[in-house]
Amino acid sequence: MDAARTAPKPAAPAALAALWSPLDPELLTVREGFMDFVHRKLEPPDLQDCAPKGTKVTDTDPRMIYHGEMIPVSTPDVTQGLKDARRTLRTNRFRPTGKRMSMIIDGCAGKTMLLLQIGRAYQGLLETERRPDSEWTPVVYINVPPRHESNMDWSLPLADFFGMDHTVNIDKRTYRSTDMTEPVIHAMRESRTSLLLIDGIDRIHDSDLAGAFDYFDCLQARLRLSVIYSGRGATDIVNEGLHNRRRSERPRTSEQFRSSLPVMRINPIPFHAGQEEGWRTVLRAYDSNLRLYDHEPGSLLDLEEELHERTGGYMDTLDQLICQTAQQAIEDETEAITKEALDDMFVGRNDPDDD
Repeated sequence: MDAARTAPKPAAPAALAALWSPLDPELLTVREGFMDFVHRKLEPPDLQDCAPKGTKVTDTDPRMIYHGEMIPVSTPDVTQGLKDARRTLRTNRFRPTGKRMSMIIDGCAGKTMLLLQIGRAYQGLLETERRPDSEWTPVVYINVPPRHESNMDWSLPLADFFGMDHTVNIDKRTYRSTDMTEPVIHAMRESRTSLLLIDGIDRIHDSDLAGAFDYFDCLQARLRLSVIYSGRGATDIVNEGLHNRRRSERPRTSEQFRSSLPVMRINPIPFHAGQEEGWRTVLRAYDSNLRLYDHEPGSLLDLEEELHERTGGYMDTLDQLICQTAQQAIEDETEAITKEALDDMFVGRNDPDDD
């Protein structure tokens, strides 16, 4: 996660907000937005540079902005996934011929975070070897489009990433999109794209699987491209897509059809007897990243059972709960995360006594 945490020199108070936003950032599914994500320098604000304790602040105060996102915290599964992806992508880079090995991210919430951090770390590594410019685009990130009935539909999110106009004016009133496959392939070749991140693979309909994976296979055949597929149930979906079979026709329990592609799996973090350390490691990271005036170091670990009960070990829920509670602590000037503050948040599981 060091690539995600690269810190700039300490900033003056007026510049603190710039560490975290624009407040209306570009989408990650366009080149400018993804490049901003790759190059953002993440560092918690220094309390000495912030408004003094007790000062009423607005939602755009640097600490409010910071606690709306905070520095990404790596779970054991994310750490392992980054390591596995680096090994595969390193080998893929130096293969002169043949199709690059694809990868899969499957499991619970947190898949997109791993997918994006892989893309960020991969591009960060390549930028140690060459200076980025306005054309070079080593990583492309797309979401599965809502319509995918033809090659045209698959080409559009790729065209959008590169900022290509794919509409034709008809009678100066209506517009229709055109198949952008050839312009996209030309752009990816010219910009030396070598990694394609496909998020939301679970949105592909059963009837579209064969066509979708034919399209992805075509891209890999024509470009030196590694592909990472991410989505709920992605292992089964990719396996069935590669075999041109509908999900409803394949026995899910049969191992003979399991994908041979490497799978990076995101699971809820356990908190059972003998397995507490992973959860505590995550809480220590959040604890050290908090910037609240009355926060006592280590106090999040005093709430470890409460936090796991509320979140079930799911990182997206934990992140929302901590960020939301921290912002509220700034607003009401309590400046600390407590059990009472957590109980006041409408995030995560309800108290069993309330059922």
